[in-house]
Amino acid sequence: MDGATEIEIIRPDALRPEDRAAWEAIRAAEPGLDHPYLDPRYTLAAAAVPGAALAVFRRGGAAVGFFPFQRRGRLIQPLGAPLTDYHGVIAAAGEGLDPATLARRLGGVLRAGGWMSPAGAVPGFIVRTRLATDVTGGREALSARLEARSHRFFKNMRRLRRGFEREYGEPVFTWDERDPAVLDWIIAHKRDQYRRSRRHDVFACGWTGNMLHALLAGRTAGFGLRVASLRTAAGELVAAEASLDDGRTLHLWFPTYDPAFARHGVGTLLTRLEMEQAAALGYRMVDFGAGDEGYKTALAEPSGVVFEGVAEGPRPDLTRLAGRLLSGGPAPLRRFELSLSRRFDIINACETRAGDWWAGAASAAAAAARKSLGAAA
Repeated sequence: MDGATEIEIIRPDALRPEDRAAWEAIRAAEPGLDHPYLDPRYTLAAAAVPGAALAVFRRGGAAVGFFPFQRRGRLIQPLGAPLTDYHGVIAAAGEGLDPATLARRLGGVLRAGGWMSPAGAVPGFIVRTRLATDVTGGREALSARLEARSHRFFKNMRRLRRGFEREYGEPVFTWDERDPAVLDWIIAHKRDQYRRSRRHDVFACGWTGNMLHALLAGRTAGFGLRVASLRTAAGELVAAEASLDDGRTLHLWFPTYDPAFARHGVGTLLTRLEMEQAAALGYRMVDFGAGDEGYKTALAEPSGVVFEGVAEGPRPDLTRLAGRLLSGGPAPLRRFELSLSRRFDIINACETRAGDWWAGAASAAAAAARKSLGAAA
């Protein structure tokens, strides 16, 4: 990026029509930017997030790049963090708007966990594998690919489904739930899951749930939050999932189920039904995000990479310096540093009140220590 490129910081909902048109043109022209998280409609839905901002890079008055973000003091995070699984700058690869440049121009420390980079590797960032499933070709083609990948897994799924049908009747699948109460059911079950697993409750702060509800309420035929559900024949809700959907990519986001029905594999059954419906409707991809949870490996395969790391602005950051010392230590210390930094990213994103931040930080440090010591044992 040359010195002639200017930067303008605006509120996301102050995006001008001509700039939005430029944004959409960049995404259409640049491979790797065609994902619903990088859609301007996602940024507009997140406009009420605390500290929300949009960096617009201009040359000769014309917009050549966009970066939606949120500030927490000197900390810069992608807009909607920790909910935003993938993020990045919307610009041509040749513009040079990498994380280090952004941190310098914005004057802070940029932390990212799922950076999408059309330009390739990001210096100093670690690589995380994306998992996704190609659902082109329709329902039958998808089923054939899945069965070929893991016949034993899907044989077991069929057995679990038969058990469910014996006890509760034919499962009722709904592809497009519009009732906000179902989204509230998902959030309540996710919060219970966070408590059981001692992870930070990302919905305790309030704005995260509001953001999901805004995506649901503002949903159109081509973009928004899609909620799918699974019920017993009698109508009892047993599993539901909130996904980001642009009509081409279905990004599975918040899956959950009633633990009382866990023995029937209802969560995985719901995911399979969602994939089949997406295939039947002509979607291109079902995206599972970055991570290696067991059920994902049977339903998805590696599909590119994203990057995780920290880019520093003009001043050193004490937490980053501490991280450097930890990352140079023995394996248990390195595991502790990575676990703690990920937990603090979530807390920094969610909590905007000092008391809530300190409470979360104390719990995160204890949980990271337990995890690291357990791995070392």
